[in-house]
Amino acid sequence: MSKNIIYIIVSIFFSSCIITNTPGFYSGYSKLTEQEKNNIVFTEPDLDISNLQNDGKIYAISGTQLKNCILKEQKSLVYFWDPYCHSQKCYSVDLMQEFCEKNGLALFVISEYYDSEKMKVDVLKLKQYPMFSINEKYYKTRYCNRYYTLFVKDLLSNQIYKKDDIYSSFFIFENGKLKSTSFQIQ
Repeated sequence: MSKNIIYIIVSIFFSSCIITNTPGFYSGYSKLTEQEKNNIVFTEPDLDISNLQNDGKIYAISGTQLKNCILKEQKSLVYFWDPYCHSQKCYSVDLMQEFCEKNGLALFVISEYYDSEKMKVDVLKLKQYPMFSINEKYYKTRYCNRYYTLFVKDLLSNQIYKKDDIYSSFFIFENGKLKSTSFQIQ
């Protein structure tokens, strides 16, 4: 009986280590090769990202940097992109690019975690701005849920929003002011 209990406890421990070490729970940065890491640029907090062009690199930024960039756009959409999400709330980068072009929105894609296989294809589909990610070094955590929450709070500082808005996938801004949030694009 006690062997079975020990076996169950050990099994749960090892399986939880596997689950919690996957991209989506953690950033996935540590799983990238050195060459893949060279495509990630951890920006300095005072860098103005509004002048960045899509050069195929992924720029790790803070919510404050994005907020300052959005102030320079008339209308913009921030999309928190999950590279391997297959739910109804997840859309491809090209579909989002097309939606934004039709609706006169500047598109800001923020990858929730690193997956170089998916990102290297989709990063080149963006036309105005490069792909961004959340700067885990700036927020001092590799834990996705934690750095996402800190990022969004920085992005929405000085904005009026509901508590649940913080968990949205889409944020629409007009002249730097938050207009709406959603889990799906409409």
